[in-house]
Formats: sequence, structure tokens, C-alpha cells
Amino acid sequence: MKKKWNWLIVIGVLLLLFLLFNGILMLVEYNDSTSVDKQKVEVSIAEGSTINQMADELKKAGVIGSKFVFKKKVAASGYDSLQYGDYTLDKGWCLDDIIKVLATQGAKKESFNFSVPEGYSVEQICAKAVENNICTEEEFYEVLDHGKFSYDFIKEIPKDLPYRHKLQGFLFPNTYSFDSDTDAYQLIDTMLAEFDKHYQNLKGIPSDYSFYEIMTVAALVERESGLDKERPVIAGVIYNRIQDEMLLQIDATVVYACSEGMYDMKEVLFEDLEVDSLYNTYKNPGLPVGPICNPGIESIKAAILPDRHDYYFYHTDEEKKDGSHIFTETYEEHTSTMVYEEETE
Repeated sequence: MKKKWNWLIVIGVLLLLFLLFNGILMLVEYNDSTSVDKQKVEVSIAEGSTINQMADELKKAGVIGSKFVFKKKVAASGYDSLQYGDYTLDKGWCLDDIIKVLATQGAKKESFNFSVPEGYSVEQICAKAVENNICTEEEFYEVLDHGKFSYDFIKEIPKDLPYRHKLQGFLFPNTYSFDSDTDAYQLIDTMLAEFDKHYQNLKGIPSDYSFYEIMTVAALVERESGLDKERPVIAGVIYNRIQDEMLLQIDATVVYACSEGMYDMKEVLFEDLEVDSLYNTYKNPGLPVGPICNPGIESIKAAILPDRHDYYFYHTDEEKKDGSHIFTETYEEHTSTMVYEEETE
């Protein structure tokens, strides 16, 4: 009996020493704040991992000594959460540095470029977003027409106009870099944020027109001009015709209406000019009900600061074939230059 008790005492003492030793190790690991470069290891934390699953992966990789200490340290770290992803960690790092990386670096996501040319409509942007598997058409338009955004310029958009899409004209054309998990809201919000940067610099410039009217003119200029130097001239023609109560008769408005914003028509026929649409400037006086595309900054500047001149007409210069236009003051001059071009072909 005495020998049995002796063995129990020995086992108890060894167990106590083991617990004491491990307790000291955990205490040291918890309080250690010094990192050294020892051995780099790759650790993959799956999306949706719990703190226990993260601790398992780190323990398996030899990055942490105690899962219990790691979880206690995370709880005391002040970080709201740790993020999934693929990480390069070091077995010589202290818990503070390991947790900081997991909390701040985030997942290593694949990214891609998304280019929106100047003059693209929201309909064309939607088609491109669907093509890039960012969202469905339904998801895009749900965000576009019903999403909540708090940018200042949105207050400038009239609420009672029967436009096709409220945010047409305000998705700023640019080349953007998005993460692979980007959704419709992030896509649209990013383009609106880019527009807002320019709006903050432009909103104080005096004009006889509202900012929404200016953006509508800018969209017309964008679709009508291919040369930056001509944009203010074309804007001047539009304002001259408006002031003299002339129909604008801009083909791009007809194309927008007939193609449902996709601009995939090869030519405009006389019958197209009769399309029943508030965007058709051959039938409706003044500006269309809203922008017909998303203009670039040069077209917006041209709409704000147009050239002052006496031109009321323009058409493409078929002789130069460089995207330039011939501007004239009268209809007679307008038709005569067109006849001249036909005769010289």
C-alpha cells in the first residue's frame, strides 16, 4: 500500500511540474513582444473560419505554441476580427505581430481592371459588368435605381423627371481596379465617388443652367465630339439653339432612345427621328429629359464653360475624316458645305 502511495505522489508531482512548466511557457508566449526572423511558413485561412479553426491552422504550421493562449491574446488585442486569406508568417514572430497581420492585411484577392470609356451609358456599363461576372443585370439596376448613396451631387438630380435612370451621367468613366469579389454596389459606388471628386472642384463655377442641365449638355457633347478642342464649340452650338428655341436635332439622342442605351445602331434612318421618347431632340424642344451617357471631364468642362460664338449648325468634315466638324452660322451655309463635300468625293 505504501509503495502505491509513493507512485501516486511521484505521478502527482510530475503532473504538477508538467502543468507548471506549460503554464510558464504559455505565460511567456502571452507576454512576449519580440519578433525575430526564424522560419517563413505559408498559412492559408479559409473564408468563414472560426477563431478555433484559425488557431488549428496556426498551430499546425508551428506559428503559435498554444491555441488557448492565442485565443486569449486575440480577445485582448482590440481588433474586431481576423480575416481569411493566404499569409506568409514566421515561426519567430510574437503573437502581437501575428494577430496584427491577420487583422489588418486581409485576404490576398485577385484583382482585375474594369475600363469604362467616356460616353458609355449605364446600359453599356451594366452589360460589361455582367460580362465580367460582377453581377447580374437585375442586381446592377437594383443598386443603380434604388441603392442608397450620400454624395452631395445627388441632391442636384431632380426627383420628378421621367428619366430612364437617375444616375445616368454620373458614373465617371475611368479604368478601375477591383477585387475579384466586387459586387454591383461596390462597382457603382466607386464610380460615383470618382465623379464626386470632380464635382467638388466644379460646383462653384457660375452658370445660367442647373448642374443637372449642365450634365445633360455634357453628355450630348461627349457623344457628338471626338476632339477635345471642339467640345466647347459644340457646347456653344447647343446653348445657342436652346436660347433661340430651336430644336437641338442631335442624332445621338435618337440613337440612345432607339437602341435602349446600347448605341449599337449603324445608322439613323428618317423613321427613327419619329421615335416617341423624351430623349428625342428632333421632336421635343430643349434638352432631353436627362443625360444620354456618362461624359468625361473635358465634356463637363465644355458644358460649364462653352465657347461664345454665333454657330448654330455643325456636321462632320468628310474631307478630313479625322473626327472634326464644320461649324456654320446659317442653315444655308450648313447645307452648302455638305453639298460641297458630296461633290468632292
